Amino acid sequence: MKRVYKYKVLTTGAGLFLMGFLLNSCVKSRSGDTDFSGLKPVVLIPEGGLNAFGASALTFPGADPSDTAFFHVNYAATNVAPADETITLSVDQAAMQAYNTTSAVQYSLFPDSIYSFKSTTVTVKKGNNYTDNIPVVVFPDKIDPTQSYMLPISIKGGPAGSTISGNFGTIYYHVIGNPIAGTYNWRWRRWNAPDSSGAPNNDVQEGPIAFSPDDPTTVEVPSGYFEGARYVITFTNNGGVLSNFSVSLNPDDVKSQFVPNGISLTSGPTIMAADPVHGFYQFTYTVSSGGNPRTLIDTYSK
Repeated sequence: MKRVYKYKVLTTGAGLFLMGFLLNSCVKSRSGDTDFSGLKPVVLIPEGGLNAFGASALTFPGADPSDTAFFHVNYAATNVAPADETITLSVDQAAMQAYNTTSAVQYSLFPDSIYSFKSTTVTVKKGNNYTDNIPVVVFPDKIDPTQSYMLPISIKGGPAGSTISGNFGTIYYHVIGNPIAGTYNWRWRRWNAPDSSGAPNNDVQEGPIAFSPDDPTTVEVPSGYFEGARYVITFTNNGGVLSNFSVSLNPDDVKSQFVPNGISLTSGPTIMAADPVHGFYQFTYTVSSGGNPRTLIDTYSK
């Protein structure tokens, strides 16, 4: 399944960011008025920078053969581009190496086999402040989910007279390796009762689902109840020996899905099985939905 990630574009209408960015270097004229005439245009990636590192994580389903992420380059100036302005981009291994010096997670550069990036020259067209979508194609089913990879893309050259942003010059696409990450078969069962005795009211074989890593010892995966409130699964990794598994529900999902709909968690979630050797996990929790009891069991298996 091909999925597309889109990002917001910074335009001249985004005045607060642009003016704040430019005013840091504005000067006063002799009359005391602000003089913008000496300001140089700045080229930047609005989705980039270390502050947006988390948003640059690629979390496409592991079974997908191809997915596409998009970013943009902005021409931040006091006016629109006076002509077609050309910017050059490249995969920047040095940016990854610099990041690794301060990171507990050590990344390797994306192998050529798991991505395609051909937009090494892009254009901000005359009268605009930003490029069209710049695509990065990723092949998730070729990615080893146990490995941490990074694809840093940096601005390497801008129009004559411009400067490259020091804070927003690179976007850090990355995937986090985790030993239990990857694709699992998913089955969920629901009982309209306070326990799982008797036949379930629902028994659904959902098919492939991803254990998506948050970090090297934490993954998240949807549960089968309501809108798929996510389990957060954590563990200890001692030299490849995995232990101390625990599970909870993502608190943001509980707040956004359960609370507004009169659903309250009454017990759990608890672990029924956590077997990383055979790739088998089973979790359960109970809720009250408008005063009516519900019991859920999710099973994930390789």
